[in-house]
Amino acid sequence: MVYSGGYVYDGVSTYVMTVSKSTDGGVTWQRDTLTTTYSMCYGLAVDRSNSSIVYAGGYTGVYKSTDAGNTWALSSTGLSGTVNDIAIGSTKANTIFAGSSSGVFKSTNAGASWTNTGCTNVYAVLINPVNESEVYAATYTGVFKSTTGGGGWVAMNTGLTNLNTTSLGINANKYLFVGTDGSGMSRWGLGVGADEQSPNPVRIKLNVQPNPSPGRTAIDYQLTSTTPVHLAIYDIQGRLVKQLVNAPQSPGAHNVVWNGLNTEGNRVACGIYFCSLDAGKERSVEKLIIAE
Repeated sequence: MVYSGGYVYDGVSTYVMTVSKSTDGGVTWQRDTLTTTYSMCYGLAVDRSNSSIVYAGGYTGVYKSTDAGNTWALSSTGLSGTVNDIAIGSTKANTIFAGSSSGVFKSTNAGASWTNTGCTNVYAVLINPVNESEVYAATYTGVFKSTTGGGGWVAMNTGLTNLNTTSLGINANKYLFVGTDGSGMSRWGLGVGADEQSPNPVRIKLNVQPNPSPGRTAIDYQLTSTTPVHLAIYDIQGRLVKQLVNAPQSPGAHNVVWNGLNTEGNRVACGIYFCSLDAGKERSVEKLIIAE
């Protein structure tokens, strides 16, 4: 079976959300209307273990069918915003991620209820098929990664010339592909292949202290060769708090002091943050706790 999401004009006053299904390889299609209110379908996902279970996302949330698209029911408790993409785990079919204008929402009960895990204005969401705790989100402020199934997000934007990212693809254990608005496709190496090896690899060591910190934190790191460096602080939802370094740096020891202020110059609240250092093709992330 093949599914296609879209919308049609109802002939009276509005556009309605539809999903079409083909059982003969696209020769003929059967169209089903999910809702008669104004809406469009932007995201579709089929349960890999049961192709009769289908999820469709759009203006009015997520709809679910358990009978191969013959009937649909709204399945959006806890979810908000326009749903642009949906991803289902290959081994954990009850775990679903929905990328919406309000964030990356996660359901662990097959769409019965949803929880916002962070990020905002999400256009695409992707689950690593070889490690389903690793999730990626494409947003209008760049690409974010969670290694804990949505438990926290860290930006991975080094090398992107356009942060308005719109689509994601993966070659497991090798590359993450990112589509951007008007700037083509970018590629992020997930492993060290023959074409990514360097005769003089950069080795980075990141140290954050004190930790927990009262608000003034010393960040130390070492580089073994000249390389572009991006050092920044993110909150637990993967949002940029403060960019500290974004420039090439020479080999040797480096020290940066973060005074606990965000980009607007306001002191951050107590809680968990992440110090992220990207140097060339290497990354180091340390959890930082800001305490009273």
